[in-house]
Amino acid sequence: MGATARNNKGFSLIELIVALVIIAVAMLALSSVMINAITVNLGNDLRNTAMRLTQQTAETLLALPIESVNSCGLTPEKNASNYKAAYTYDNANTCLGIPGEYKIYPNPVQSIKGFQQPFNIAWSVTALSSDLRQITISVSYRHRDENHVHNAVVYKHKTL
Repeated sequence: MGATARNNKGFSLIELIVALVIIAVAMLALSSVMINAITVNLGNDLRNTAMRLTQQTAETLLALPIESVNSCGLTPEKNASNYKAAYTYDNANTCLGIPGEYKIYPNPVQSIKGFQQPFNIAWSVTALSSDLRQITISVSYRHRDENHVHNAVVYKHKTL
């Protein structure tokens, strides 16, 4: 009887399908990791922007004369905390201390990753003495149907 010759070169169809399934599962896992990384990155960008807005608001309030610092805010987001309809980012907001100078405050609507994100910026002023004020600044926003708030307290002393 004659011996049959076997050709062992190359891949069989089953080996190719198994390799494709393994690659597909690995790619699916990697895509899940990438989506999670993008979500975390966006959350970090929003938190950093809230911190920056808090700092800019504090710097603006500290630069004003102590008599001009009143409890007020800039609140475009109706669903986030600290919203008040009177706290608009325009000349109609009369509590800002300097009529018509609303643009010295940071714009509460910021562009993040190509979309416009509203932040509610509110501050309350407590007179600790005739020449000292405590200013509590709160910047809030909504992300993934949750409220997020960044708070800071600064003190303004009357300069002589």
